[in-house]
Amino acid sequence: MRHVRALASLVVVASIGAPGPRPSIAAPSPARCERVVLVVFGGGVRAREFLGRPDLLPTVKAIGVAGSASEGWAAAGTDPTDATKGILVGRTVPVVTPGRVRPDHPTLLECARKGRAYPAEATWFASYADGEAIELARSDHPAYGAPFAPSVAVGEGPFGERLRGLFRLFGRPNPTKERTWTLLRELRRATAAAAGPSPDATLDDAGTDEGLRLERALLEEVDRRAADVGGTAALDARAMRAGISVLRLFRPKLLVIRLGQADVAARGLAAYLDVLRRDDQELGRLRAEIAADPVLRATTTLVVTTDLGRDATPDASGGYGRADGSPDATTCAVVAEGPGIRRGARPRAPRDMRDVAPSIGALLGFEMPHAEGRVREDWIVR
Repeated sequence: MRHVRALASLVVVASIGAPGPRPSIAAPSPARCERVVLVVFGGGVRAREFLGRPDLLPTVKAIGVAGSASEGWAAAGTDPTDATKGILVGRTVPVVTPGRVRPDHPTLLECARKGRAYPAEATWFASYADGEAIELARSDHPAYGAPFAPSVAVGEGPFGERLRGLFRLFGRPNPTKERTWTLLRELRRATAAAAGPSPDATLDDAGTDEGLRLERALLEEVDRRAADVGGTAALDARAMRAGISVLRLFRPKLLVIRLGQADVAARGLAAYLDVLRRDDQELGRLRAEIAADPVLRATTTLVVTTDLGRDATPDASGGYGRADGSPDATTCAVVAEGPGIRRGARPRAPRDMRDVAPSIGALLGFEMPHAEGRVREDWIVR
């Protein structure tokens, strides 16, 4: 295990650089929001499916029942990239200029880092795709930009590139079984007294509850990367699992996970519904991860939104576009639960997706001075 810990440390340092101050893991009052996870069901998802099909999206339904569910939020853009950008910056975004995806105004993640002096590993953006898709994480604004950029994890996870090289060298490991963890704990108990203190303080640290939690999270990240994730909405699934790995390892203050494969609706309804079903299953994994961690459970608010909608009726080829101007196409739905969310709240009309980021900022204690949206006091409690 000494070699595994050393490898884990190498992976962490090589991936995020020298460690900065780690966000506090002390459990505060459960009534106070200390962390937010924002999941964007991207690619164009109608509220009629998102909120109206609990058979397809039972996790979305459960979040809404436990907290708040509402629809009729005006989209902040007219295509998935613009709409997601609008959510993150709290502004209406015009049609994107080809080759220029990065926002002009600071994102929620940048404002969090600047407003709360968070280190990079306290704010994360996990995306279903790399390239232009991750350009949404930060802006070109002269007062924000690179110095306040968040950490980024694409579908392969926060350590994807490093682990890929290790797999090429050593091969893919067999996934760790639950019995292995039990045996490891028993072995540590049996040998701890006889072994005495280690001359290597990092090994002693690894024997603490926090050390064991991080060790397991890192090894499970290796397991996750060793398993091929395929099938319907595979890219979205990888993005969600990358986000779960970030939660386990860093317990960040702010995590944004952007999905995007619902865009298959342009080809037909069946594939679109399959994507929603798979995305909801992965959302269930994320929600269970939060519930299983006593620190995250007590301090984390989960917000799940769509980016924009879909046409009310299919086109001649049977696909669903985003151009008919109907409420189905131009409005979004939002569910949320956790500290700071008014249970059962239905924010007053007009509702606007530009309001989401400023409201999240208010929960975490920072402002978004360049946003057009407003803090929804009828949705959150500060």
